[in-house]
Amino acid sequence: MHRCFSIVEVQLAIFRQIPDDFLIPWVRRHTTLARLARTCRTFNSAALDVLWENLNSITYLIRCLPQDLWKISSGRIGVSTGQMVFQRAMFRSDWELFFRYSSRIRTLRLDWTSPRLDNNIIIALSQPPTPGPLIPRLKVLSVIGEEYLPLLQSLLAHSLVKISLPSLAVQSPNISKHLISTCPLLKDLYIQASAGGFPSAGDEKILPEMLSQLHSLESLTYHAIDETLIVTLSHSPFLLTLSGELQDNLRIERLGPHLAPLTFPSLVSLTLGLADNKLSVLTSLVELMRFNLQTARFTFDVPPTPDMLYLFFTALANACDSERLSYISFISESTYGDWPLDDGRIELSLSTFKPLFALSNMQSFEFDVTCNLSLDDNAMETLTAHWPRLTNLSLNALSGWGIESAVTHRGLIKLLSRCPSLTRLALAVDFSEVDKPPSLISSSRLGSELTSHLQHVNFVSSTINFPFSIAAFLSDICPRVIWVSSYWEYYEGELVESEFEVYSAKWEEVKQLLPGFLAVRRQYSSTSEGRRAE
Repeated sequence: MHRCFSIVEVQLAIFRQIPDDFLIPWVRRHTTLARLARTCRTFNSAALDVLWENLNSITYLIRCLPQDLWKISSGRIGVSTGQMVFQRAMFRSDWELFFRYSSRIRTLRLDWTSPRLDNNIIIALSQPPTPGPLIPRLKVLSVIGEEYLPLLQSLLAHSLVKISLPSLAVQSPNISKHLISTCPLLKDLYIQASAGGFPSAGDEKILPEMLSQLHSLESLTYHAIDETLIVTLSHSPFLLTLSGELQDNLRIERLGPHLAPLTFPSLVSLTLGLADNKLSVLTSLVELMRFNLQTARFTFDVPPTPDMLYLFFTALANACDSERLSYISFISESTYGDWPLDDGRIELSLSTFKPLFALSNMQSFEFDVTCNLSLDDNAMETLTAHWPRLTNLSLNALSGWGIESAVTHRGLIKLLSRCPSLTRLALAVDFSEVDKPPSLISSSRLGSELTSHLQHVNFVSSTINFPFSIAAFLSDICPRVIWVSSYWEYYEGELVESEFEVYSAKWEEVKQLLPGFLAVRRQYSSTSEGRRAE
């Protein structure tokens, strides 16, 4: 064996590349690692480290203990009920064996997967014979559900950098204090929503105090962000990512006296969910702040009016550095059945988005609101003039445009020519001028001057009649495209269900034809270049 294989770092790098079987991933990968550990002393330690590195259940650890210690209870007909119980107390030798393997674990997930742990196991593991944590080198901990909360304090380790906890855990003063003192390196905290979806009175007092003392925190996800939490986090020097939902009873007037003109000094990514008509509240909140954001994502339930959107976009553009904010996502989480037909939709034009044109470094813009989008070729020209660095543009990919698109194939070509880095696109296009019988296809190449890098494109509610002609056109203007679709599921126009199926089938035919056209284009280009070289 070559000497390089005796280097632990090389062994770990190789063992972590062992593939999983698609049908039985857990068995295949871990069987291979176990065999490596048993058959070669040189590989034993590194193979065991990788084998135990990531666990999605603590029951695997318990199964390594003597079989007279534990059992899985069975039902009336001998079928396992998924309940693991201890049959006796743990001896010192049992604990030594437990720590031999637990010291190798870096990631642990505790949830409701079978077999579930009986209370006597949870109580026994929460009282180890030594004062240290159960898993001394644990880096990532995810606890789903409340049944494991008695075990939580024993799992908190100094090495933890990422934790996901149920909301009830942060309501416990003991757990909160222990987390602060034990996990000084914690960078990522995810607090799961409670069963009712609303914070209790305990959260309002304990959580802000706990967060104010987690000085290394870089990322927080919490389901109910209120005034106290905003004030606390605004002074966090290292917070980079904040995700959550604004609490329903958020009052902006309570924030004014506490917020300085420059808040959240390090925040680069903000994700907020809005319930009901909270966009006006969010607008007022953003007006109080100054950000250095790079990414801003917003989700909501109720579609806002054009005036509300314009005011919000104005506030967002004023609050952020125009050279830094490059990713904006504004998405409705509605479903098809929740919204009226076309006549009840609001109508949005390019003027609604005008405040965002001040953000000259825009690279990704996703907008999906139940509305009628009134955009044309001039709108595409204006948009690309302000956002030439776009790599992703998505306009109502799921909600549909509601009305017939006024963006023609010329507007599409203009978009691709002025945004050469664009790789993903969702846009409704009127293809009527190029959607002709194959015998009428023009011999001129419309996209011969383009250098488009577009790879994924969704033509939303675009209608076509001649897939062959559309595939030929797209192969000319999008030579690198690998995925094409038209999303009809949420379209709310006057088309009947049978027409949905017709247009979906036509776009599927385009998808099938396109690879052949692209191959011919590549062959033609190679031949032409060869002739010129001669």
